[in-house]
Amino acid sequence: MSRIAITAFSGWNDAGDAATGVIEHLHEVWPSRAVGSVDAEEFIDFQVNRPEIRTTEEGLRVIDWPDTQLRLVTPPRGPEIVTVMGPEPSVHWKRFCDEVLEQLQLLDVSSVIALGALLADSPHTRPLPVSAQVEPVPAQAVEDGDLYSGPIGVPTILARRTASAGLRTTSIWVQVPHYVSQNSSPKAVLGLMREVQEVVSAPIPLEDLIEEAEAWERGVDELARTDEDVADYVRRLEQAQDAAGLPEASGDAIAKEFEQFLRRRREAD
Repeated sequence: MSRIAITAFSGWNDAGDAATGVIEHLHEVWPSRAVGSVDAEEFIDFQVNRPEIRTTEEGLRVIDWPDTQLRLVTPPRGPEIVTVMGPEPSVHWKRFCDEVLEQLQLLDVSSVIALGALLADSPHTRPLPVSAQVEPVPAQAVEDGDLYSGPIGVPTILARRTASAGLRTTSIWVQVPHYVSQNSSPKAVLGLMREVQEVVSAPIPLEDLIEEAEAWERGVDELARTDEDVADYVRRLEQAQDAAGLPEASGDAIAKEFEQFLRRRREAD
């Protein structure tokens, strides 16, 4: 049985640690083992993602390098999952994606789920919008419409590379409320995880994650109660989303939110 790969990269494409949080959760609930890596030496700026030193249970001092790790996750049933997780590379993105693709092919991967998370004007009190889109191959025409144009990250580059190589590739993105962006968002992790469940045969244990998401929402509620400006802003976001009838988030909607996010970044700079 061919395997499924799930990719996530920390940094610019991982608002609320949502994408990497999915992979970390899978590693917690199901057995996994290391099956490959991409050495950080050629791709990572160590002044941006520094190596870390720690003491093992045996009392040894070891250095952990920010390599991209591939692990084989074994659910109770259905195809095995190859997880790909690490920091977004600083340089040589094309060569990096080729290395990841080569390892996925050697591991008999036939489909890829590329995860990402972006900051957006979404209220924390409502279901966080999630979009899922099958990546087209280069020769496949797409409707022009109002498609996003602008900066992208490694998740998009890798998704297009795996699609070009014949691996069925789906990109899944979640919108994270930008006013609580400084902390991890279990609710955003849960939103992505429910989309991942659609392509994973075995039920993913979610009880702890649901409790964490509910606690996160209560914490943000408390923040809003103590700050009238935040509370008013959340109410306006709720009204805007409720007026739209809580539609399923489309790729176009995600793109528009992403453009707004980029504008806010440029204005902040």
